[in-house]
Amino acid sequence: MSTANSQPVANDEQFLPAPPELLQAVDQLKAYSLRYEVAMKLVLDKLDYISREYELRYGYALIDSKQSRIKSPESIVGKLKRKHLPLTFDAVFSNLHDIAGIRLIVRFLSDVKTVEDLLATQADIKVLKVKDYIHHPKPNGYQSLHLILGVPVYTVDGPSIIEVELQIRTIAMNFWASLEHELNYKKNVPHQAALRQSLTKKAQLITELDQEMDDVKQRMYDPERPPKKF
Repeated sequence: MSTANSQPVANDEQFLPAPPELLQAVDQLKAYSLRYEVAMKLVLDKLDYISREYELRYGYALIDSKQSRIKSPESIVGKLKRKHLPLTFDAVFSNLHDIAGIRLIVRFLSDVKTVEDLLATQADIKVLKVKDYIHHPKPNGYQSLHLILGVPVYTVDGPSIIEVELQIRTIAMNFWASLEHELNYKKNVPHQAALRQSLTKKAQLITELDQEMDDVKQRMYDPERPPKKF
């Protein structure tokens, strides 16, 4: 943990002059950040409307909570470097699809599919890509549904399709993912490898819990209909 008197540790890269193409890319990204903000707000507003209408119609809130963020130019540059990609504006748009990101938390497993289906019916939002880590979890046990959405933003230069990444997961999945993230980034954790293996095993318990809670939801809100499988 840092203290008020601690100083950041400098590395050699801080003192190297940035290449001109990198400076140009960063400047362009700052100018484009407004478009990402607008696209993200459009998706957030759409989700709010869907959730409110769903609650009025079916009697329970579809969305528990949500978080959003825009990657900073520094974070974007860091990701390009980690992926060994050229530090150019074109490389950003061709390879990075999560500059604008939203994390949506729902209570029940079947609600993940419901949100996906409702978004697919929206005329002004297009689902460009789906990564289903619920049916196909990552090796470490991570579960979530990732959607890359194409959102039209009307600028002074004309319409432009801006990508927004939407991650949809249950409360249980989010709890697991938050703890796994802390474990990976927290330093000096005793028995870290063993804890990581334990978390991977716990992911199966998360799946079983979500399935059982879905059954509870079915009995509470729609006992006459057969359970909706995700």
